[in-house]
Amino acid sequence: MNKFSLVKSFFAITLLLSALTGCTLAEQSTLDPAPTITTSPDPKSDSTANNTVDANKRLLDAKVTRVVDGDTMKLTIDGKKETVRLLLVDTPESVNPNIPEPQPFSIEASNYAKKMLTDKDVQIELDVSERDKYGRLLCYLYIDGKMFNELLLEQGYARVAYVFAPNTKYVDQFRAIQDKARESGIGIWSIENYAQDKGFHVPKSSATPKPAR
Repeated sequence: MNKFSLVKSFFAITLLLSALTGCTLAEQSTLDPAPTITTSPDPKSDSTANNTVDANKRLLDAKVTRVVDGDTMKLTIDGKKETVRLLLVDTPESVNPNIPEPQPFSIEASNYAKKMLTDKDVQIELDVSERDKYGRLLCYLYIDGKMFNELLLEQGYARVAYVFAPNTKYVDQFRAIQDKARESGIGIWSIENYAQDKGFHVPKSSATPKPAR
């Protein structure tokens, strides 16, 4: 075999080996795809509900030891006792020494909170500023994956209030929930001009309040 034939045979063998190697790599890429990183969803999250826990929230486990009223509770967090005040919501006063009689729907709001929270394991989410001037921990509170602040608004037991920067994370969605409760005329919204921007004001003559849902 002459020199030209040898070179020609060498190139032919090289091309054949390259083709076989290419097929092998193609088959391997089809059978063994590159691994991907996935994030497991929070088991308490529910994307179908508006007031459920987002998997990306930083939550602290706690236990409710006492419900003071609709928006104030006593909790234990890592064995430490804390008084918490729910952020961005306000329920009528039932235990304020400066108010001689419980305000309308204050007892209902308090009883609702007691039924939902007493002795329950909960989670709390803090905003930017953690405490108020009384030393109370400011939080959004979750029970069974649902935000209790929002539940109070949905039931007509609370109004959106005490909106102070920087703790305004959920204020827009809270106001949207409040608007729906107001339109339905339930709870505090069943008494004309009762729930106002600066608090609760009982008119001298008011219609019979409608019970919350």
